Amino acid sequence: MPPALSSNVRERRWLIGSHACTSKNLSYAIISETMNHHPYKIGIIGGGAVGLAYATILSEQADVVIKTRRPEQADAINAHGITVRPPEGTPGHKDETFTKARATTDWTDLTDRDAVIVSVKSFDNPAVAADLAANLAPDTIILSLQNGLEALPALKEHLPHPDRIFGSVIYIGTSRADDHTIVTTGPRRIIVDRRAGKLAEIMKSTRFPAEETANIKQAIWDKMVLNISQNALCTVTNRNVGQLITSPDCLDIIKHILAEFQQEWETEGLKFDYDLMDKVRASFKGLTFYPSMWQDIHAGRRTEIDAINGAISKLGRKHRIPTPYNDMITSLIKALEI
Repeated sequence: MPPALSSNVRERRWLIGSHACTSKNLSYAIISETMNHHPYKIGIIGGGAVGLAYATILSEQADVVIKTRRPEQADAINAHGITVRPPEGTPGHKDETFTKARATTDWTDLTDRDAVIVSVKSFDNPAVAADLAANLAPDTIILSLQNGLEALPALKEHLPHPDRIFGSVIYIGTSRADDHTIVTTGPRRIIVDRRAGKLAEIMKSTRFPAEETANIKQAIWDKMVLNISQNALCTVTNRNVGQLITSPDCLDIIKHILAEFQQEWETEGLKFDYDLMDKVRASFKGLTFYPSMWQDIHAGRRTEIDAINGAISKLGRKHRIPTPYNDMITSLIKALEI
């Protein structure tokens, strides 16, 4: 039985989308009660929607520093905290502001971190790794919280101590409204490599507990089922995620994209114990958000298409497997990026 909480720990409710949890029922409250002497120090690289969302979660029981690219964003976070806003029309839920995480643009502020979570677009990994390597303690844990098949291998290639670099995946619909405000229903699922040790324990004990896995490669490929089905197709058709499964034509395109993916996973020695189209229908049902690729195109930013459908095309060339549907959707996104 966990120890009783002291009388000065007040009950708090965290309301993000459909999640409502009381701290008295979660072990993170116990950890938060005892962490003030020697807090676990976590750096998060990336001030995008996912990085900010996870900073609010981890900062309740760890000392969190967010490394942003722009000083204006760091100043906004430090001045106002991070505001979590439920999607428009969510009944009974109001904005919440989290003020425990602090932000910086200075890489040297990461030198004392016990763990650093990388939450930038995967194409930025080589540049991030170069700056991080110059400011990294030798025993720091690195965790990739990114989309795509190549994000984790890229970090291991460009950083020292690859045995201390681990993967994770997060299922979340979120967007950034401004430098310190995100719109989200909260994570639906977080999975972390159990070899991440203390960091994995911290992630398991938050108000949105992560799941541990001994096979992070399988978890990353599992998420790719949804990434390759939704990101590019939502962007090209200007539909939200839930609208994809209401269209027979979109479902047919997804079926062909996944058929190419299935040939590759069999060649890679992976196994999926579910029907891919059933997973897509169940996962997309009722979702009203637009994925990050759609947001990037509308904001005039580079997308991660090369790490998602483009990665399937690349693997197809490696294994001599034709991937015409993934090739085409990749080319269409690249045309929109111009």
